[in-house]
Amino acid sequence: MQNENNTHINRILVSLDFDDYGASFVEPLVSLAAQLKADLCGLFIENSDLQQVADLPFSREITFPTAQIRQLNSDHISRHLKQQAETLRKMMREFSRLANVACSFRTAKGPRIDSVLSEAYDFQLVLLLPEKFAASKIKRPAQLDEIINPTVLFYDDSRQAKKTTHIIKSLANSGDLHQLKILTLDHASEISAKQQFSSTNIKIEFQHFGSYKLSNITSLIGGQKTGLLILPLEKELINQSKEIKKILDVLGCPLLLVR
Repeated sequence: MQNENNTHINRILVSLDFDDYGASFVEPLVSLAAQLKADLCGLFIENSDLQQVADLPFSREITFPTAQIRQLNSDHISRHLKQQAETLRKMMREFSRLANVACSFRTAKGPRIDSVLSEAYDFQLVLLLPEKFAASKIKRPAQLDEIINPTVLFYDDSRQAKKTTHIIKSLANSGDLHQLKILTLDHASEISAKQQFSSTNIKIEFQHFGSYKLSNITSLIGGQKTGLLILPLEKELINQSKEIKKILDVLGCPLLLVR
């Protein structure tokens, strides 16, 4: 288990799905891990719901160009998911090798958010991607600065929030982070945040909010453009998967949870 007083980032867990944005996010994700000098663990979630649906008698798949109908089955879906996982594993290993990042990869079954949260307790950072990510519209592989700007950070002067200093400074020093919006609980938190990030040469905007709960994140941010959302990890997070899913669905941006 990690030292309670340690604010360094040692391990990052990321949930990846095999689609346009998931695959395109592998390289910038490795870049993030390299800048933070952290080990990276990719988690591929096998969609158990899809396998269950595949076994229903009315499930069919139309193949093109002949439009031939063939019956789906869970074995076919399972093989397909394993192929996707292996492709992502190879991508992560190759990019990590080039960036000199320690990398591991694992698979899990079950609902995506719950599966990731159940694996989260040995990691300082947990990165979740939304189902529909704006980077999927980028025809070429996305760069890290295209994904994370502007970053929105909730800062409450907690131990978890103070860990973000290392993250923000690393991203700013690399030239990837240009815009940062810091939401603080009160004036004291704002003063602390200004002290923490005073050495960064990026545009910073401050805004106060009344209380920090996962349930009110979407209303606090509203329609503001958000590249990356960074939140301190609350206790009993495993019981808040519905709130986290709502954040991902409504805001449509990567979510970085800090332990």
